[in-house]
Amino acid sequence: MKTMKIIREIKRRKVPIVRIDKALNKYDDIVLFPDKLEKANEMLRTVGLPKQWIKP
Repeated sequence: MKTMKIIREIKRRKVPIVRIDKALNKYDDIVLFPDKLEKANEMLRTVGLPKQWIKP
């Protein structure tokens, strides 16, 4: 079957299938969605982060 052949090829590859374009680095210091960032920060301020589980 063709699907099985593709799955075997994916498992055998040494190179990642997905590559990130280096041209996207120009957005490193830019906030693309300031309204969503502000909403997320407000939620973190009011609700907070979940407590971390400690194993006995």
